[in-house]
Amino acid sequence: MTVPKILFTSPLQPIGGSSADVYTWNKPLATVRLFFSFLNHPGLGFLKSNLPIDILEYPSSPQFEMALQTPPDILGISFHINETEIALAMAKQARTKGVKEVWAGNYGSYNPAIAKEFDRLFTGWSEFALAEALDSTRSAQSALVHPELYAAIGVNLFPTVVLSGILFTSRGCPWTCNFCQTPDFYGKAKSLPLEEIDRILAVYHSRGIQGINILDENFGTFRSHARQVVKLLHKYGMRWIALSRVDTLSENFDYWKEHGLIGAHIGIESLNQASLSGAEKRVQQSRTVDLLRRLSAHHMFVQCFYIIGFEQDTPTSIRRDITELAELDVDVVQVQILTPYPMTRQRTSIEQSYGIFDRNLSKYNSRNLVWNHPTISPEEMAELQCSADQLIVNSGRAVRTMSKLLLFGGREKLSLDGIRMAWGMLNPNLRDLKEELRLRIAAARQWSRQGWSAYEEYPAEAAITARSIPLRQVPIPTHAPAH
Repeated sequence: MTVPKILFTSPLQPIGGSSADVYTWNKPLATVRLFFSFLNHPGLGFLKSNLPIDILEYPSSPQFEMALQTPPDILGISFHINETEIALAMAKQARTKGVKEVWAGNYGSYNPAIAKEFDRLFTGWSEFALAEALDSTRSAQSALVHPELYAAIGVNLFPTVVLSGILFTSRGCPWTCNFCQTPDFYGKAKSLPLEEIDRILAVYHSRGIQGINILDENFGTFRSHARQVVKLLHKYGMRWIALSRVDTLSENFDYWKEHGLIGAHIGIESLNQASLSGAEKRVQQSRTVDLLRRLSAHHMFVQCFYIIGFEQDTPTSIRRDITELAELDVDVVQVQILTPYPMTRQRTSIEQSYGIFDRNLSKYNSRNLVWNHPTISPEEMAELQCSADQLIVNSGRAVRTMSKLLLFGGREKLSLDGIRMAWGMLNPNLRDLKEELRLRIAAARQWSRQGWSAYEEYPAEAAITARSIPLRQVPIPTHAPAH
């Protein structure tokens, strides 16, 4: 029996080799700015480590064309909904080169309307479903292998970058915010085995890594498991940042701080309590402000995600809340325009109450108003987002972030921890790793100089989805859950 040649990839990038710069997303380029790019694609990394496939991470157009010179039998594309047009173009190109099947995964596949464009759709993390599809020996009882995943963090003025290890300790989220696809997309939340987390942390430590980014949907969902993870991080002397909820982080703050926590990625969403309640966020605005002040008192790094354009929002309330946010000690803010994504309760509600006027999927990237907001026009919403970024993003804030990390290192009082972390960039154990990642680091630095752009947006007349694919709330097809 001939073994099929399988290639999984992510959408084409203007700069091949790393993800777009997360921190400059949709922002004006300040003289001094922080940058953060993924050097490995997390989903593809897990697939490569657990299945007999090849992967192509963050390819440029020439790199993709080269990969198709010897076409695989199966091409898998892992994409987000706003990258649907890119994925469709890649699928078309692959088929003209002789690729027999094109599969779709990631959030972009969580849309039954595109089912006819691909041979198979997969949603959620896909190792076991793909193993079944590929007749692999992996079973649902097999333990997952956590891949080495790295990101580059730096300041545009300095030639040296900090490498951090990316860690996933659980998958899924039990919370049910009505704007979020995650609970249904991933299915029931599950934790990764502690033995595998211990193993990958040992690998990171041996390679000279001192900082870890935990990118669970909500670190701390599994309380006792998270506590054991924190002990493992402390065992290896890691300083770490976690993506978590306000209430979860508040409840665990002291213990996590004592075991290496130096910052957090937090979904604030809004400082308008009416908007939070309408989104079923189940977090009090006052508790969010209290946590941000607590993080500030310990000079911790804070990235937050903020949404404008809830139906309860008005231009006046948005300007008021953004002004309050700007006065808080946050380091990086991603201000998003509310987008009613497919397969969410929010989309159903908005479509029934207000209507959706733009079905061009390339505009579903959190920077375009695509529905009939009761008080704000698309032009005014874009202006509000732009003014929010201008108020929050500046060189002074970036300098303040660097200063507090160097002088305090996530401590309440002056500490040498920050200096030790900076000195750790010269760790000789990192030399081999930096050489392995040299081209990817160069791509990340190029992103830091160029800044982020909405390269995935297509004009309406060029977008296939705008003409022919209705975005409506329909049952998901009966495909196995996958990435």
